[in-house]
Amino acid sequence: MKISIISTSHQKESQSKRISLILKNFVKEIDNKLKILNVDAYELNIPLWTSNKKNNLKFWEKDSKYISEELNASDGFIFVVPEYGGMATPNAKNFFLIFNNGELFHKPGLIVSISSGNGGAYPISELRSSSYKNSHILWIPENVIIRNVKQFSPGNHGELIPDWLDDRIKYSCNLLIKYAEYLKPIQKIINKKDFGNGM
Repeated sequence: MKISIISTSHQKESQSKRISLILKNFVKEIDNKLKILNVDAYELNIPLWTSNKKNNLKFWEKDSKYISEELNASDGFIFVVPEYGGMATPNAKNFFLIFNNGELFHKPGLIVSISSGNGGAYPISELRSSSYKNSHILWIPENVIIRNVKQFSPGNHGELIPDWLDDRIKYSCNLLIKYAEYLKPIQKIINKKDFGNGM
């Protein structure tokens, strides 16, 4: 099986990217046979969606196809989403517009929201309400919020990080993996041709 971890920050060397790499280690500890793909929306320079694909031809003709193939081969997804002004990042929302050709269809997703302060709840609510229609991603009931994210460092957390958070992350990642395993047979009955968009 394969799990893709997607960092949706707009910043270079972001906390989202750092957390994504930590999550990769968490997932590997659960099952070291899993394949892991780390996707950094900033590094890939994913453009804003538009129906006019004349600009940034390299992305549309090469990069997007490669990423799409990797996502198609994935069985589950972890989205690391920083809170910007009480909202999910534009990169997070844009991702579901760009990769909207069945890559995520009926596959489980775990939202990991991060905040430099005490926020982090709003991106979860936003993604749960508006990202699934045409992507058909299945957000699992669990989610993770990492507040005061700069102090998050497994084994050496700052004083504002609760001791139980690592266990909560491991629990949520383990659930995602199990969802991915048990949902694999559903891929055989999905009709992307006739029902590619939600109602």
